[in-house]
Amino acid sequence: MTAGELIAQVDALRPNHYSVEEKLRWLQRIDGQILRELEETHVKSGGESAFPADYTEETELRVGFPYDSELYTAYLFCQIDLHNGEIGKYNQSMSLLSAAWRQLADSVNRERLPESGSGWKL
Repeated sequence: MTAGELIAQVDALRPNHYSVEEKLRWLQRIDGQILRELEETHVKSGGESAFPADYTEETELRVGFPYDSELYTAYLFCQIDLHNGEIGKYNQSMSLLSAAWRQLADSVNRERLPESGSGWKL
């Protein structure tokens, strides 16, 4: 899924006044988090793309099916709710995001070995 496709989906589900550029910055931030916290801590499985320097509507999101829609939608909902000061909605969106993040992290942990040198030795 591209960033533009996701933004269009989110805007249809939760109309808002935030610009496409702002939403692209939010998506770039979560993709950076995914790279740093999930992908860089595990042995690479090949075919992985570098982090794009220029994040546009045509940029392919890092996470693919079946985890992409729920994760990215919940993240953008969180950002919209937070910046609107809608704390009740933010808490609901954060619950959805936490569940989606956990599913993605569990998948990565099942499919890839952790990098050596993690500090754990028996």
